[in-house]
Amino acid sequence: MHNRTKALLDAGKVAFGVQLRFGTPAIAELFAHAGFDFVMTDGEHAPQTPVGVQAQFQAMGCTDTTPIARLTSNDPDLIRVYLDMGALGVFVPFITSAEQARIGAQALRYPPQGTRGYGPARASNYGLDEAYFKTANENMLYLPNIEDKEAIRNIDEILAVEGVDSFIIGPVDLSISLGNPMDFQHPKFRDAVNTVLKAAEARNTPAGAGIYGADANDPDVLKRFVDQGFRLLLVGGDEWMLTSGCKTLMDSCSKIKD
Repeated sequence: MHNRTKALLDAGKVAFGVQLRFGTPAIAELFAHAGFDFVMTDGEHAPQTPVGVQAQFQAMGCTDTTPIARLTSNDPDLIRVYLDMGALGVFVPFITSAEQARIGAQALRYPPQGTRGYGPARASNYGLDEAYFKTANENMLYLPNIEDKEAIRNIDEILAVEGVDSFIIGPVDLSISLGNPMDFQHPKFRDAVNTVLKAAEARNTPAGAGIYGADANDPDVLKRFVDQGFRLLLVGGDEWMLTSGCKTLMDSCSKIKD
């Protein structure tokens, strides 16, 4: 078992990834072949099902792209199902305390480091991968979504939890929580991001962020995030990329019509 994204982060390098909302295995396969370091199935904001997510993981299986599941909650029972299907990491919403982070991080690991129960099914190649149990704990990624002002207040304690491997700042919900929706240049938002980056640097935890819209296509913007200290970058997804492509094409068509 090899977690490409975790290996990059452990080496101090940058990992780029996308998220999928349409639930189509062919799209998952395409994105994995395109070279993204991780592909995340979004079960928080899209009608994904466990069966559909497993099909997407299977479609990525011929590549070394890291499959990550974005879940609806920090529930250990839910986490267990997706790990057994082959996820090498989970991205969990609205983690605001160290205790929440501890529950989630332990759910990814077998005892004594954690609380995960054994039954990995597809994750262990249906039992044919005899080394799975020995290497699983070190190959998992627990990624809290830092998207609430309470998480900012508790960020030092959250990142001090063993097994919190990285995180992703959710810029939209964080800006809403801070009282300045979508204003990513507001001093409160910038201060919050800096607070998280300082805490991550102090704990030697790779910092992550979501970058959406046209910014994700701008290499100067991406470089600016990397220069700030971010190492795990969620840079788009099937929904946004298809919408953007349609708009760009229709803009061109409209010019001809006019």
